[in-house]
Amino acid sequence: MRLSRKLEKLWTGEFLDSAVDAFYRWRRPLDANGLVQKIDLAKLDLIRAKYEIRGERVAWPKYVNADHWLNKAIGQVRELHLDRGPARTILDLGSGAGYFLFTCKQLGHDGLGLDLPDPAYFGEMFDLLGLKRIIWRINPYQPLPDLGQKFDLVTAFAICFNGHNSDQVWGPAGWEFFLRDLETRFLRPGGEIFLALNPEPYGHFTPELERFFRERGGSIRRGNVRLNGAVK
Repeated sequence: MRLSRKLEKLWTGEFLDSAVDAFYRWRRPLDANGLVQKIDLAKLDLIRAKYEIRGERVAWPKYVNADHWLNKAIGQVRELHLDRGPARTILDLGSGAGYFLFTCKQLGHDGLGLDLPDPAYFGEMFDLLGLKRIIWRINPYQPLPDLGQKFDLVTAFAICFNGHNSDQVWGPAGWEFFLRDLETRFLRPGGEIFLALNPEPYGHFTPELERFFRERGGSIRRGNVRLNGAVK
């Protein structure tokens, strides 16, 4: 690493952040192989054989590759600093096969997924991993169902419920309704919202949508938005 880059890291505090991240990787080790060993492998193999399409990298059968997606989940957990601090309650929207919530569970967090009933593979994986899930379709300008509790963190990865890859992608008004619903009904005081948007032909955000998230106090990094959840 060049001296100028080292000095930059010291000046910006990036060096300290890296050192803290390294400490927690040591203190709370996570690896996909170790997580897989916590699953009933015989049942996992049966589910994989039932749904696997070899070479699939786009459609949902790609998620049968548990090792790969658990590695992704570990990265998400580290990014959100869920490998440190007290146990948290987490609502994961569009929860898929449950790899993120399963990884969180190993660290003592309590998670609830929300997703569509199809494909059936996702439900079978939630049962196998011992996770909780609510069946619900997220529609624009429609409140989420009453879940009977509030959460410290609401997450949504690879978001499709916003009309992704269509001519009906949510703009600021749609997102405002959605965020207000989360903030007033589902977030505990001090709670956070993490959104990982899928890219559209124009990128992750239109200029208008990026401005909306920033004016709401959002921190934007690549296609991800973090909001502190405070009701405006």
